[in-house]
Amino acid sequence: MNHDWLDPAYCERLTQIMGESHVQQVIDSFQTPKTTSFRVNRIKTSPQEVLETLQDIGIAPEPVSWCEEAFIVPPEQRSLLTHSQLVSDGDIYIQGLSSIFATLVLQPEPDQWNLDMAAAPGGKASHMAVLMENRGKLSVVEPIRPRMYRLADNLKLQGVEIQKTYLMDGRKVGGKVPERFDCIMLDAPCSGDSRIRFDKPKSQAYWSPRKVKEQSRKQKGLILSAFQALKPGGRMLYCTCSFSPEENEAIVDHLLQEEPESRLSPIEVPFSNWTPGMQQWQDQSWDDQVQQCVRVIPNANYDGFFMASIRK
Repeated sequence: MNHDWLDPAYCERLTQIMGESHVQQVIDSFQTPKTTSFRVNRIKTSPQEVLETLQDIGIAPEPVSWCEEAFIVPPEQRSLLTHSQLVSDGDIYIQGLSSIFATLVLQPEPDQWNLDMAAAPGGKASHMAVLMENRGKLSVVEPIRPRMYRLADNLKLQGVEIQKTYLMDGRKVGGKVPERFDCIMLDAPCSGDSRIRFDKPKSQAYWSPRKVKEQSRKQKGLILSAFQALKPGGRMLYCTCSFSPEENEAIVDHLLQEEPESRLSPIEVPFSNWTPGMQQWQDQSWDDQVQQCVRVIPNANYDGFFMASIRK
């Protein structure tokens, strides 16, 4: 596919990150019509009930092998799905497969006290509540007021009853409540270049080397705060929708250097489009553990994504 529409400097950088063997797949994903994935909200309904309702309106979703409540519909059925009563009632949640997988990696459990540290719009937080069987405590943090209101509305629509929502900067959480949480989700704000789309010019304009540097500084504060808030023996997941090593491996390595009690856990990935974390980038090299991170290679079904499973 043609990639003349992409900034040449960005293309060169992306090639250095992904390698010649994967870069074309990434660029193709920017231009290929995407399937739409969703997750059945088990708090309110069951996959079987949802499938019967969708069949009535002419949608036959494809199941996802590694998650029994996740399904895919083709691009031409996206509008029919997103405007269905199932979405407006909170029975299903439109969510990318990479994002759904991230919460399964974290594995929050019932009766824990867990945290989603940058929670809007609420997809991962509501999935955490599902896996917790709506039992225990779920703290959700969001620093931007309009996004916090949207988050609170989404969780209410999903039938989540265990949440308490906080308007605050996640970088302050660790100092306020050290060693409080069993599981922490940190889907960090990032430069977001996995969201670049050929048909949306503004999506490319949002990304810049300056944006990467700005977000990297913020991410270092967030990951240290999250680890400080984690109980001994607890688990956290750090993830972004950026390809940049400065926002991914470099941030995880920063935690490993600053916090001797931090360890990475291997992630079992049930699909083939991924690569392990990079151990070096340009003039930087990182702890061997960073290779246990996962970088999801985007395609028609998956968004580009990075994740690191961390324990204390």
